[in-house]
Amino acid sequence: MVRKNTTKRQALRREQELFASARSYLSHAFPNPERSGCPLDEALRLLAADPQKGGDEYISGHLTCCSPCFNAYLGYLTQARDRVRRIRWIRRSTAGIATVVILVTVLYLFMAKHRHPQVAGQGNSAPTATSESPGQTQTATKYVPVLIDLSNASPTRGPKGGADRPMPQTIPAASPVSLSLRLPLGSEERRYLMTLTAGRQVMWSASAQAKRQNGDTLLHVNADFKDLPPGSYNLQVSSGSRRLSVPVMISANSEHQH
Repeated sequence: MVRKNTTKRQALRREQELFASARSYLSHAFPNPERSGCPLDEALRLLAADPQKGGDEYISGHLTCCSPCFNAYLGYLTQARDRVRRIRWIRRSTAGIATVVILVTVLYLFMAKHRHPQVAGQGNSAPTATSESPGQTQTATKYVPVLIDLSNASPTRGPKGGADRPMPQTIPAASPVSLSLRLPLGSEERRYLMTLTAGRQVMWSASAQAKRQNGDTLLHVNADFKDLPPGSYNLQVSSGSRRLSVPVMISANSEHQH
């Protein structure tokens, strides 16, 4: 019995040391001062408070390659745990079980990245805002169709794009829009994160599953930009370490380019 208890304590200590090492590594190994491709803080807060509702494949993957988001998530997780005693939180809350699963997933991904550091990059897939399928709410709201063409957008891997910038494409803000994004030829049918930024500030984000239609690879999402001031923005589509970026113009009127 003594030997069994000693073995359990040693295993627990090794597990705690491993988690501490992973937490220390993820807290500093992936600086992202531009906060490029980061989910909104509200999404991280929701993940910490209720992983079943806020849990998302993209966010959990992003936490393994963005130290600012990982540190913010740990802060929100500490706040959530402080509201309820640890034992009650683990035993009575299914969210507690989901959080443990997420942390184990983060640890597993950390170990994989540690063994193969060359594959470290941004996490892929999944939204900070869930996309709606076309027609899901069209009975109550009229969505204006808008197509943004990224087929000629050059991929970028750093925080800054290339020197040549195409002419901005227009998105109307007067009405909700059914936004379609045409990806470059050969793009994979996978989940992509879309972010609309003004300088370093993320103004809107969503994600959608890319699908091929009539030879094109398209993303579809319903959005409402009426609360954004008219002007120039940057629309970025990312999956993993690959990012496509085009300038867009938020217009106060209902006219837009096809």
